[in-house]
Amino acid sequence: MSQFLKIRHLSLVAALTLGLLTCPSAFALSSDRNQAITIHSDSAERDEIKGTTTYSGNVVMQQGSMRIDAEEVVIVNDKSKVTQIVATGNPARYQQKPSADDGPVVAQANRLEYNIAQDTLHLIDNALLQQEGTSLSGNRIDYDVKKSVVKAGGDASQNERVKMVIPARSLKQQEEE
Repeated sequence: MSQFLKIRHLSLVAALTLGLLTCPSAFALSSDRNQAITIHSDSAERDEIKGTTTYSGNVVMQQGSMRIDAEEVVIVNDKSKVTQIVATGNPARYQQKPSADDGPVVAQANRLEYNIAQDTLHLIDNALLQQEGTSLSGNRIDYDVKKSVVKAGGDASQNERVKMVIPARSLKQQEEE
């Protein structure tokens, strides 16, 4: 497979993941954005001065096919709009179906950060991104939606490297197109 196709495929996987985390995206099931958001946790705390709502302990956040499982989810507000969502755990997990015909996109890391204003997603510490057998892993995966740039890195101090796995069936499908 050419280097261009590898980069194109990696960008598609990252774009799907970021788009799905932002719920109103065109990459998510259209019915998801019309669903109520449900959050279950052991505790919740709203800090009006900081503009944060923190859900702690076995947090499960769902909206349609979107699901986040984490030890803690912090939603940051600036006035009346959400500006950042941070999920932490060992690992924190995110999944959502991009369409009825596709398998879910799954992302996990010890820390997932989505900055709405900057349109960036950061998977930090033991990052993994998967869909239908294709996976990208490293210590950190960053995606800048505005620039359509994906960066993945290992942890040099632990002699870790980035790993991309593309199943053979995906390679055959791309060659036929």
